Amino acid sequence: MKTHRTHLISFSEARAIVGALPPLPVEHVPLSGALGTITAGPVLAAANCPTIDSSLKDGYAVRSTDVAGAGRTTPVTLQLAGTVVAGGSDQTAVLPGTAVRIMTGGTLPAGADAVLASEFAEERTTTVQARADAHCGRNVLRRGADITAGAIIIEPGVRLGAGHLGLLAAAGVTAVQIYRRPSIMVIATGSELVAPGEPIGPGQVAASNMITVEAELKSLGLPVDTALLRDNLDNLEEVFSSALQNYDILLTCGGVLDGDKDLTLRAMQRCGVRQLFHRVRIGPGKGISMALAGDTLVFNLPGGPPSNHVAFRQLALPGIRRRLGCDNPFPGRITAPVTETISGPAGWTQFIYGYAGCLDAKSSLVARPLTTRPRLQAIAEANCLIEVPEQLCEVHAGNHTTVWLFNETF
Repeated sequence: MKTHRTHLISFSEARAIVGALPPLPVEHVPLSGALGTITAGPVLAAANCPTIDSSLKDGYAVRSTDVAGAGRTTPVTLQLAGTVVAGGSDQTAVLPGTAVRIMTGGTLPAGADAVLASEFAEERTTTVQARADAHCGRNVLRRGADITAGAIIIEPGVRLGAGHLGLLAAAGVTAVQIYRRPSIMVIATGSELVAPGEPIGPGQVAASNMITVEAELKSLGLPVDTALLRDNLDNLEEVFSSALQNYDILLTCGGVLDGDKDLTLRAMQRCGVRQLFHRVRIGPGKGISMALAGDTLVFNLPGGPPSNHVAFRQLALPGIRRRLGCDNPFPGRITAPVTETISGPAGWTQFIYGYAGCLDAKSSLVARPLTTRPRLQAIAEANCLIEVPEQLCEVHAGNHTTVWLFNETF
Protein backbone atom coordinates (compact mmCIF):
# COMPACT_ATOMS: atom_id res chain seq x y z
CA MET A 1 0.00 0.00 0.00
CA LYS A 2 1.43 3.36 -1.03
CA THR A 3 1.79 6.30 1.32
CA HIS A 4 -0.96 8.82 0.61
CA ARG A 5 -0.45 12.56 0.31
CA THR A 6 -1.44 14.62 3.36
CA HIS A 7 -3.96 16.93 1.64
CA LEU A 8 -7.67 16.50 2.31
CA ILE A 9 -9.10 13.55 0.44
CA SER A 10 -12.71 12.60 -0.21
CA PHE A 11 -14.68 10.13 1.86
CA SER A 12 -14.75 7.71 -1.08
CA GLU A 13 -10.95 7.92 -1.44
CA ALA A 14 -10.51 7.27 2.27
CA ARG A 15 -12.89 4.32 2.09
CA ALA A 16 -10.88 2.84 -0.78
CA ILE A 17 -7.66 3.07 1.24
CA VAL A 18 -9.31 1.46 4.27
CA GLY A 19 -10.86 -1.26 2.09
CA ALA A 20 -7.44 -2.21 0.72
CA LEU A 21 -6.06 -3.11 4.15
CA PRO A 22 -5.04 -6.77 4.45
CA PRO A 23 -6.44 -8.95 7.25
CA LEU A 24 -4.32 -10.20 10.10
CA PRO A 25 -2.58 -13.59 9.76
CA VAL A 26 -4.54 -16.84 9.86
CA GLU A 27 -4.46 -19.20 12.83
CA HIS A 28 -6.20 -22.36 14.01
CA VAL A 29 -8.13 -22.06 17.26
CA PRO A 30 -10.26 -24.54 19.23
CA LEU A 31 -14.01 -23.97 19.21
CA SER A 32 -13.79 -22.60 22.76
CA GLY A 33 -11.81 -19.62 21.43
CA ALA A 34 -13.57 -19.10 18.10
CA LEU A 35 -16.67 -17.12 19.11
CA GLY A 36 -16.80 -13.82 17.25
CA THR A 37 -13.91 -14.61 14.92
CA ILE A 38 -14.13 -14.74 11.12
CA THR A 39 -13.43 -17.87 9.13
CA ALA A 40 -10.39 -17.70 6.86
CA GLY A 41 -11.45 -20.60 4.66
CA PRO A 42 -14.27 -23.08 4.12
CA VAL A 43 -14.99 -25.38 7.05
CA LEU A 44 -15.69 -29.04 6.20
CA ALA A 45 -17.68 -31.44 8.36
CA ALA A 46 -15.56 -34.15 9.96
CA ALA A 47 -18.49 -36.44 10.74
CA ASN A 48 -22.06 -37.21 9.80
CA CYS A 49 -24.81 -35.93 12.04
CA PRO A 50 -26.46 -38.06 13.12
CA THR A 51 -23.90 -40.81 12.76
CA ILE A 52 -26.68 -43.44 12.56
CA ASP A 53 -30.34 -43.66 11.57
CA SER A 54 -32.04 -42.58 14.79
CA SER A 55 -35.44 -42.02 16.32
CA LEU A 56 -36.98 -38.55 16.54
CA LYS A 57 -39.49 -39.68 19.16
CA ASP A 58 -39.93 -41.91 22.16
CA GLY A 59 -41.95 -44.82 20.79
CA TYR A 60 -41.62 -48.14 19.02
CA ALA A 61 -39.41 -49.12 16.10
CA VAL A 62 -41.58 -51.05 13.66
CA ARG A 63 -41.83 -52.34 10.11
CA SER A 64 -44.21 -49.94 8.36
CA THR A 65 -45.94 -52.81 6.56
CA ASP A 66 -46.87 -54.39 9.91
CA VAL A 67 -48.84 -51.33 11.05
CA ALA A 68 -50.21 -50.22 7.69
CA GLY A 69 -53.83 -50.86 8.70
CA ALA A 70 -53.57 -49.88 12.37
CA GLY A 71 -56.05 -47.43 13.84
CA ARG A 72 -58.03 -46.68 17.00
CA THR A 73 -60.68 -49.22 16.18
CA THR A 74 -58.34 -51.56 14.32
CA PRO A 75 -55.26 -51.93 16.56
CA VAL A 76 -52.40 -54.19 15.50
CA THR A 77 -50.71 -56.29 18.17
CA LEU A 78 -46.93 -56.72 17.93
CA GLN A 79 -44.56 -58.73 20.08
CA LEU A 80 -42.23 -56.55 22.18
CA ALA A 81 -38.68 -57.64 21.32
CA GLY A 82 -36.56 -55.31 23.47
CA THR A 83 -35.56 -51.71 24.19
CA VAL A 84 -33.09 -49.30 22.57
CA VAL A 85 -31.88 -46.13 24.32
CA ALA A 86 -29.81 -43.24 22.95
CA GLY A 87 -26.17 -44.24 22.97
CA GLY A 88 -27.02 -47.86 23.76
CA SER A 89 -25.39 -50.83 22.09
CA ASP A 90 -28.42 -53.17 21.94
CA GLN A 91 -28.56 -54.59 18.41
CA THR A 92 -32.03 -56.15 18.71
CA ALA A 93 -33.57 -56.54 15.25
CA VAL A 94 -37.17 -55.90 14.35
CA LEU A 95 -38.61 -59.02 12.73
CA PRO A 96 -42.02 -59.25 11.07
CA GLY A 97 -44.74 -58.95 13.73
CA THR A 98 -42.41 -57.44 16.36
CA ALA A 99 -41.57 -54.00 17.72
CA VAL A 100 -38.70 -52.60 19.78
CA ARG A 101 -39.22 -49.87 22.35
CA ILE A 102 -36.95 -46.94 21.41
CA MET A 103 -35.98 -43.65 23.05
CA THR A 104 -35.37 -40.36 21.25
CA GLY A 105 -31.91 -40.50 19.67
CA GLY A 106 -31.73 -44.28 19.83
CA THR A 107 -30.30 -46.22 16.90
CA LEU A 108 -33.02 -47.53 14.59
CA PRO A 109 -32.79 -51.34 14.86
CA ALA A 110 -32.16 -53.49 11.82
CA GLY A 111 -35.38 -54.41 10.07
CA ALA A 112 -37.27 -51.31 11.24
CA ASP A 113 -38.10 -48.50 8.84
CA ALA A 114 -40.38 -46.34 11.01
CA VAL A 115 -41.05 -45.28 14.59
CA LEU A 116 -44.56 -45.28 16.02
CA ALA A 117 -44.83 -42.49 18.61
CA SER A 118 -45.66 -43.75 22.10
CA GLU A 119 -48.92 -41.77 22.25
CA PHE A 120 -50.28 -43.99 19.48
CA ALA A 121 -49.37 -47.25 21.19
CA GLU A 122 -50.40 -49.19 24.28
CA GLU A 123 -47.75 -51.39 25.83
CA ARG A 124 -48.68 -54.53 27.71
CA THR A 125 -46.44 -57.12 29.38
CA THR A 126 -44.96 -58.71 26.27
CA THR A 127 -46.84 -56.96 23.49
CA VAL A 128 -47.63 -53.51 22.19
CA GLN A 129 -50.82 -52.47 20.46
CA ALA A 130 -50.33 -50.05 17.57
CA ARG A 131 -53.33 -47.71 17.29
CA ALA A 132 -52.05 -45.73 14.25
CA ASP A 133 -50.02 -46.44 11.18
CA ALA A 134 -46.43 -45.25 10.62
CA HIS A 135 -45.29 -44.93 7.04
CA CYS A 136 -41.74 -45.72 5.96
CA GLY A 137 -39.40 -43.08 7.44
CA ARG A 138 -41.92 -41.84 10.01
CA ASN A 139 -40.12 -40.23 13.00
CA VAL A 140 -36.74 -41.39 11.67
CA LEU A 141 -33.73 -39.08 11.34
CA ARG A 142 -31.50 -40.56 8.68
CA ARG A 143 -27.73 -40.80 9.01
CA GLY A 144 -26.18 -37.54 7.79
CA ALA A 145 -29.59 -35.82 7.51
CA ASP A 146 -28.32 -32.71 9.36
CA ILE A 147 -24.67 -32.82 8.35
CA THR A 148 -22.84 -34.87 5.74
CA ALA A 149 -19.19 -35.67 6.40
CA GLY A 150 -16.90 -33.83 3.99
CA ALA A 151 -19.48 -31.18 3.07
CA ILE A 152 -18.76 -27.46 3.43
CA ILE A 153 -20.81 -26.34 6.41
CA ILE A 154 -19.46 -22.78 6.84
CA GLU A 155 -18.15 -20.57 4.06
CA PRO A 156 -15.09 -18.28 4.32
CA GLY A 157 -15.70 -14.81 5.75
CA VAL A 158 -18.39 -15.84 8.26
CA ARG A 159 -18.34 -14.35 11.73
CA LEU A 160 -18.83 -17.28 14.07
CA GLY A 161 -21.77 -17.00 16.44
CA ALA A 162 -23.18 -19.39 19.00
CA GLY A 163 -25.20 -21.32 16.40
CA HIS A 164 -22.12 -21.75 14.20
CA LEU A 165 -20.16 -23.24 17.12
CA GLY A 166 -22.97 -25.69 17.81
CA LEU A 167 -22.97 -26.68 14.12
CA LEU A 168 -19.20 -27.19 14.17
CA ALA A 169 -19.37 -29.31 17.31
CA ALA A 170 -22.12 -31.47 15.81
CA ALA A 171 -19.99 -31.93 12.70
CA GLY A 172 -17.06 -33.24 14.72
CA VAL A 173 -14.92 -30.14 14.08
CA THR A 174 -12.57 -29.42 16.98
CA ALA A 175 -10.64 -26.43 15.61
CA VAL A 176 -11.25 -23.83 12.93
CA GLN A 177 -9.05 -21.63 10.74
CA ILE A 178 -9.76 -17.96 11.45
CA TYR A 179 -8.21 -14.53 11.04
CA ARG A 180 -6.44 -13.64 14.26
CA ARG A 181 -8.30 -11.24 16.50
CA PRO A 182 -6.40 -7.96 16.89
CA SER A 183 -5.03 -6.62 20.12
CA ILE A 184 -6.24 -3.02 20.42
CA MET A 185 -5.06 0.00 22.43
CA VAL A 186 -7.10 3.20 22.80
CA ILE A 187 -5.22 6.26 24.08
CA ALA A 188 -6.85 9.58 24.89
CA THR A 189 -4.52 12.60 25.00
CA GLY A 190 -4.97 16.00 26.61
CA SER A 191 -3.98 17.67 29.87
CA GLU A 192 -7.58 18.81 30.33
CA LEU A 193 -8.90 15.25 30.44
CA VAL A 194 -9.88 13.36 33.58
CA ALA A 195 -10.35 9.63 33.86
CA PRO A 196 -13.80 8.11 34.34
CA GLY A 197 -14.90 8.27 37.95
CA GLU A 198 -12.68 11.22 38.85
CA PRO A 199 -14.25 14.58 39.78
CA ILE A 200 -14.39 17.07 36.91
CA GLY A 201 -12.95 20.43 37.92
CA PRO A 202 -13.28 23.81 36.19
CA GLY A 203 -11.83 23.67 32.69
CA GLN A 204 -11.54 19.89 32.79
CA VAL A 205 -13.30 17.40 30.54
CA ALA A 206 -14.12 13.74 31.09
CA ALA A 207 -12.39 11.38 28.67
CA SER A 208 -15.74 10.40 27.15
CA ASN A 209 -14.29 9.72 23.69
CA MET A 210 -12.10 6.97 25.09
CA ILE A 211 -15.09 5.45 26.89
CA THR A 212 -17.26 5.57 23.77
CA VAL A 213 -14.64 3.99 21.50
CA GLU A 214 -13.81 1.34 24.09
CA ALA A 215 -17.50 0.48 24.48
CA GLU A 216 -18.03 0.29 20.70
CA LEU A 217 -15.20 -2.23 20.40
CA LYS A 218 -16.18 -4.26 23.44
CA SER A 219 -19.73 -4.52 22.10
CA LEU A 220 -18.19 -6.42 19.18
CA GLY A 221 -16.40 -8.78 21.55
CA LEU A 222 -12.98 -7.24 20.95
CA PRO A 223 -10.53 -6.91 23.85
CA VAL A 224 -9.34 -3.34 24.43
CA ASP A 225 -6.76 -1.67 26.64
CA THR A 226 -6.97 2.06 27.39
CA ALA A 227 -4.69 4.84 28.63
CA LEU A 228 -5.01 8.55 29.34
CA LEU A 229 -1.97 10.75 28.61
CA ARG A 230 -1.12 14.39 29.32
CA ASP A 231 0.25 16.78 26.71
CA ASN A 232 3.95 15.97 26.88
CA LEU A 233 5.69 15.22 23.61
CA ASP A 234 8.43 12.99 25.04
CA ASN A 235 5.97 10.96 27.10
CA LEU A 236 3.60 10.60 24.15
CA GLU A 237 6.44 9.34 21.98
CA GLU A 238 7.51 6.83 24.62
CA VAL A 239 4.02 5.41 25.19
CA PHE A 240 3.12 5.41 21.48
CA SER A 241 6.37 3.64 20.63
CA SER A 242 5.64 0.89 23.15
CA ALA A 243 2.04 0.52 21.95
CA LEU A 244 3.13 0.26 18.33
CA GLN A 245 5.37 -2.66 19.25
CA ASN A 246 2.81 -4.49 21.39
CA TYR A 247 -0.58 -4.00 19.71
CA ASP A 248 -2.06 -4.76 16.32
CA ILE A 249 -4.19 -1.61 16.29
CA LEU A 250 -3.64 1.73 18.02
CA LEU A 251 -6.39 4.33 18.25
CA THR A 252 -5.73 7.78 19.68
CA CYS A 253 -8.27 10.45 20.61
CA GLY A 254 -7.30 14.13 20.33
CA GLY A 255 -4.27 16.19 19.40
CA VAL A 256 -4.61 16.00 15.60
CA LEU A 257 -5.02 19.69 14.78
CA ASP A 258 -2.37 22.40 14.55
CA GLY A 259 -2.43 24.01 17.99
CA ASP A 260 0.53 24.23 20.34
CA LYS A 261 -0.87 21.38 22.44
CA ASP A 262 -1.86 19.17 19.51
CA LEU A 263 1.08 16.80 19.89
CA THR A 264 -0.30 13.44 18.77
CA LEU A 265 0.83 13.58 15.16
CA ARG A 266 4.21 15.07 16.08
CA ALA A 267 4.78 12.16 18.46
CA MET A 268 3.66 9.73 15.77
CA GLN A 269 6.15 11.23 13.33
CA ARG A 270 8.89 10.71 15.90
CA CYS A 271 7.82 7.04 16.08
CA GLY A 272 8.32 6.72 12.32
CA VAL A 273 4.76 5.86 11.30
CA ARG A 274 3.89 5.81 7.60
CA GLN A 275 0.89 8.06 7.11
CA LEU A 276 -1.64 6.87 4.55
CA PHE A 277 -3.91 9.88 4.81
CA HIS A 278 -4.46 12.86 7.08
CA ARG A 279 -7.70 14.81 6.94
CA VAL A 280 -10.75 13.76 5.00
CA ARG A 281 -13.48 15.93 3.57
CA ILE A 282 -16.09 14.74 6.04
CA GLY A 283 -17.94 16.73 8.62
CA PRO A 284 -17.63 16.10 11.46
CA GLY A 285 -14.40 14.10 11.65
CA LYS A 286 -12.11 15.74 9.09
CA GLY A 287 -9.00 15.56 11.29
CA ILE A 288 -8.70 11.77 11.15
CA SER A 289 -5.30 10.33 10.26
CA MET A 290 -4.54 6.75 9.22
CA ALA A 291 -1.05 5.28 9.33
CA LEU A 292 0.97 2.08 9.53
CA ALA A 293 3.93 1.33 11.78
CA GLY A 294 5.25 -1.97 10.55
CA ASP A 295 2.18 -4.20 10.75
CA THR A 296 0.42 -2.06 13.35
CA LEU A 297 -2.56 -0.07 12.10
CA VAL A 298 -2.97 3.44 13.53
CA PHE A 299 -5.97 5.73 13.52
CA ASN A 300 -5.53 9.17 15.07
CA LEU A 301 -9.03 10.47 15.79
CA PRO A 302 -10.07 14.08 16.48
CA GLY A 303 -10.88 15.19 20.02
CA GLY A 304 -14.34 16.72 19.61
CA PRO A 305 -16.95 14.06 20.53
CA PRO A 306 -18.95 14.13 17.25
CA SER A 307 -15.76 14.33 15.17
CA ASN A 308 -14.21 11.51 17.17
CA HIS A 309 -17.25 9.27 16.93
CA VAL A 310 -17.99 9.86 13.24
CA ALA A 311 -14.34 9.34 12.26
CA PHE A 312 -14.26 6.17 14.33
CA ARG A 313 -17.47 4.68 12.96
CA GLN A 314 -17.01 5.65 9.33
CA LEU A 315 -13.29 4.91 8.85
CA ALA A 316 -11.49 3.47 11.90
CA LEU A 317 -14.05 0.75 12.64
CA PRO A 318 -14.11 -0.37 8.98
CA GLY A 319 -10.31 -0.58 9.17
CA ILE A 320 -10.62 -2.86 12.19
CA ARG A 321 -13.15 -4.96 10.31
CA ARG A 322 -10.66 -5.41 7.46
CA ARG A 323 -8.02 -6.56 9.95
CA LEU A 324 -10.56 -9.08 11.23
CA GLY A 325 -11.01 -10.43 7.70
CA CYS A 326 -14.35 -8.84 6.78
CA ASP A 327 -14.88 -8.69 3.03
CA ASN A 328 -17.37 -5.85 3.48
CA PRO A 329 -15.91 -3.48 6.05
CA PHE A 330 -18.71 -0.92 5.49
CA PRO A 331 -21.94 -2.74 6.47
CA GLY A 332 -25.22 -1.17 7.48
CA ARG A 333 -25.51 1.05 4.41
CA ILE A 334 -29.08 1.61 3.19
CA THR A 335 -31.05 4.34 1.45
CA ALA A 336 -34.07 5.95 3.10
CA PRO A 337 -36.04 9.20 2.89
CA VAL A 338 -35.33 11.91 5.45
CA THR A 339 -38.14 13.51 7.44
CA GLU A 340 -36.70 17.02 7.18
CA THR A 341 -34.30 18.93 4.96
CA ILE A 342 -30.62 18.57 5.86
CA SER A 343 -27.60 20.32 4.40
CA GLY A 344 -23.83 20.30 4.23
CA PRO A 345 -20.97 22.29 2.67
CA ALA A 346 -20.32 21.88 -1.04
CA GLY A 347 -17.59 19.36 -1.84
CA TRP A 348 -17.78 17.68 1.57
CA THR A 349 -19.58 14.60 2.86
CA GLN A 350 -21.69 15.67 5.81
CA PHE A 351 -22.92 13.22 8.46
CA ILE A 352 -25.87 13.99 10.69
CA TYR A 353 -26.93 11.88 13.65
CA GLY A 354 -30.35 10.40 13.14
CA TYR A 355 -32.87 7.80 14.14
CA ALA A 356 -34.05 5.33 11.51
CA GLY A 357 -37.43 3.71 12.05
CA CYS A 358 -41.02 3.39 10.86
CA LEU A 359 -43.53 6.11 11.65
CA ASP A 360 -46.24 3.47 12.12
CA ALA A 361 -46.94 -0.19 11.42
CA LYS A 362 -47.82 0.49 7.78
CA SER A 363 -44.94 2.84 6.97
CA SER A 364 -41.57 2.05 5.43
CA LEU A 365 -38.29 3.04 7.05
CA VAL A 366 -37.48 6.76 7.31
CA ALA A 367 -34.51 8.61 8.80
CA ARG A 368 -35.22 11.39 11.28
CA PRO A 369 -32.33 13.85 11.81
CA LEU A 370 -31.56 14.63 15.47
CA THR A 371 -30.57 18.21 14.65
CA THR A 372 -32.26 19.74 17.68
CA ARG A 373 -30.40 17.56 20.18
CA PRO A 374 -27.22 18.68 21.97
CA ARG A 375 -24.10 16.93 20.61
CA LEU A 376 -23.67 14.23 23.23
CA GLN A 377 -27.40 13.61 23.49
CA ALA A 378 -27.57 13.08 19.73
CA ILE A 379 -24.73 10.54 19.89
CA ALA A 380 -26.53 8.69 22.69
CA GLU A 381 -29.93 8.60 20.96
CA ALA A 382 -28.85 7.96 17.36
CA ASN A 383 -29.03 4.59 15.66
CA CYS A 384 -27.63 5.85 12.35
CA LEU A 385 -25.69 8.53 10.50
CA ILE A 386 -27.50 10.30 7.68
CA GLU A 387 -25.24 11.28 4.78
CA VAL A 388 -25.38 14.43 2.72
CA PRO A 389 -23.18 13.41 -0.25
CA GLU A 390 -20.36 15.71 -1.31
CA GLN A 391 -22.00 16.37 -4.67
CA LEU A 392 -25.07 17.81 -2.92
CA CYS A 393 -25.55 20.73 -0.58
CA GLU A 394 -29.01 19.67 0.55
CA VAL A 395 -31.22 16.63 0.86
CA HIS A 396 -34.81 17.81 0.92
CA ALA A 397 -37.47 16.34 3.18
CA GLY A 398 -38.94 13.22 1.59
CA ASN A 399 -35.91 12.57 -0.64
CA HIS A 400 -33.76 9.46 -0.27
CA THR A 401 -30.13 9.50 0.80
CA THR A 402 -27.53 7.11 2.20
CA VAL A 403 -28.09 6.08 5.81
CA TRP A 404 -25.45 4.23 7.82
CA LEU A 405 -27.09 2.04 10.47
CA PHE A 406 -25.38 1.36 13.80
CA ASN A 407 -26.96 -2.01 14.57
CA GLU A 408 -24.58 -4.09 12.46
CA THR A 409 -22.11 -6.50 14.07
CA PHE A 410 -19.05 -6.58 11.89
